[in-house]
Amino acid sequence: MLIDVFIDFSRVAVGFDIRAAIARLADAELLGAMANRVTCAAALDDVPPALPTPEGWSIVTGSPVEACRDALAAAGEDERPLLVLLGDVRPTSAAIGVLTEAAAADPMIGFASPRLTGLDPSSVARLDLSGDQEIDALPRRLLAEVPDTYVVADVPGRCLLIKSAIAVDFGELNLQFRSVAGALWHYMSRARRCGFRTVICNRAVVEAPCHARPCPPSAIPLRSLPPADRVLLRDLSPDVEKAASEFGTANAAMAETRLARALFDAYGTRPSLLLDCRNMVTGMNGTTSAALGICRGLHKLAAEWDITLLTSKEASASHLLAESYPGWQIATKLPARQFTAALRLSQPWHIQEMIDLHVAAAYNAYLFLDTISWDAAYPAPRHLDGTWRFMADHADGLIFISEYTRARFRRRFTVRDGMRELVTYLSLDAADYVHGEPRVARSGPATTRHNGFIFVVGNDYDHKDVGPTLELLATAFPYESFVALGATRPITPRVKVLQSGTLSEAEIHRLYANARLVVFPSFYEGFGFPVLTTLAYGGTLVARRSALLDEIAGRCAPRGRIVPYARRDELVDVVGRILHGEAVGTLPLGTALDEDERPLSWQDIGRRILGFLTDLSGDLSRNRSRSREHTIAQLMAAPISLIDAGLRRPPLHSDHSATV
Repeated sequence: MLIDVFIDFSRVAVGFDIRAAIARLADAELLGAMANRVTCAAALDDVPPALPTPEGWSIVTGSPVEACRDALAAAGEDERPLLVLLGDVRPTSAAIGVLTEAAAADPMIGFASPRLTGLDPSSVARLDLSGDQEIDALPRRLLAEVPDTYVVADVPGRCLLIKSAIAVDFGELNLQFRSVAGALWHYMSRARRCGFRTVICNRAVVEAPCHARPCPPSAIPLRSLPPADRVLLRDLSPDVEKAASEFGTANAAMAETRLARALFDAYGTRPSLLLDCRNMVTGMNGTTSAALGICRGLHKLAAEWDITLLTSKEASASHLLAESYPGWQIATKLPARQFTAALRLSQPWHIQEMIDLHVAAAYNAYLFLDTISWDAAYPAPRHLDGTWRFMADHADGLIFISEYTRARFRRRFTVRDGMRELVTYLSLDAADYVHGEPRVARSGPATTRHNGFIFVVGNDYDHKDVGPTLELLATAFPYESFVALGATRPITPRVKVLQSGTLSEAEIHRLYANARLVVFPSFYEGFGFPVLTTLAYGGTLVARRSALLDEIAGRCAPRGRIVPYARRDELVDVVGRILHGEAVGTLPLGTALDEDERPLSWQDIGRRILGFLTDLSGDLSRNRSRSREHTIAQLMAAPISLIDAGLRRPPLHSDHSATV
């Protein structure tokens, strides 16, 4: 099949050899065997004297927009496609064949573009300027991971095939535009308004040498047009920004740079990890303790991962994160770059948090602490059920902090087939729970102290059962002193109430270290830091009996003791026996450890998590990014009330956010 060709050489770099370019393009493997008529626009100063041209080729030194208009009109008159090349682009006849086939496959496709090479033949140029700005070009093997084609709107490319029917029906280019690219934006928008779209062929790669960074994208950015063209385009095509933002290449471009981060072995960079710690508070609670512990373990590994920790400004300052994790980036807002993987160090509470991580990384994993909020219902944010079902369907991996938590989650939510899962406890090593020297000198060992207070630990959530337990014990033992973490009010002058989440780590450890005994009355936990912290100081813990308590006790070294109870009325008897030095039943410790096996430390936990993420990111075929993208697009079409509630797709340097 014969085609007409228009080549715009008018804006090539100084010193560009037009004579060599024409000779190269006229080769039979490129345009020579397919081109009927070739029009080249060039600046007069760039055209050498007596420049010979092949048969059917002509050089125009006037307005390139007029030259393109005339070439388009001639192609329409002869009912031939017109191939437009902007600059030094070298399409082969095979690539042109792919474009013509793709355009012919659908009567409502009016234009077709190939992919262009990037910094070298092993890379391809980005689609547009959206996505990770640190990526200059994409590894060519990435094209095997994307669809054969994208159907988009209003995307003039540096290599663009205009279907013959379009050239026939849509007339001339508008000569008010100063650039060919601006005139093409307008021309394509006119065709698109009649239903004719553009297909980008990901299986056709055309050479377009790039001599400087950053490598220019395949598509012509709106903001690269002359200012006068942008104003004119906005006047003539007022919907062009909408078409570009909703139906252009931005989403695909962001997905491709995200996948490029996942192909770190091909891209030549270290794998990168975003640790989402936005649930971290300025004080200490279970979520914050878990996040900080895992971060400590990961940092000690000095792994070959490029790690960024995302949290609030307040939490970053309170926990001295920059000083604690040298070599890591500490971010207080979503970074503009993308990552190989993103791990949220707590369960998500809103769909938006998962959209954030989807935009940020190809692989999304979540550390799941417990299902308490869902079960109790009253503390759960709205739509938590849908949020966690989205996670169960679309996460790449789930990490649970106990088998007990994993069983609760799987009983409540259907997890998709093939979900990668890991059960890794938080640290079980007593050395990770001893904070300096907080203990006040005592006359006897921690298990038989006759001085000090009874420490009732929890928070003000109902399932912690702190208030009723404190009232019961203070009534039964009126001469004992109590410190309660999480109670709402002191019951007697011998009761001191502290607000959960407001104490420093040192203050909390001082309470554990100096308590006569610790009462942990919670009905429901996912792990239980009070268990580990009490044992670390060799103390006595009185805790409600549960399968989780047995699971954790079996993995702790024999140090201190755990005294279980089943009901509140049993608690008084158990505490009374302890206070009087009488025998009580205890849980056996360390039964799940092999001989000479030590409990897991934070560093061990970090190693297990990093190994999980390494395995997770090693198989791109199981990546859920594309499925998430489709579902998020559906969510974005939700009623406006949801959009008003804050549902949004975070922009990542989208070119189409610029004013046209």
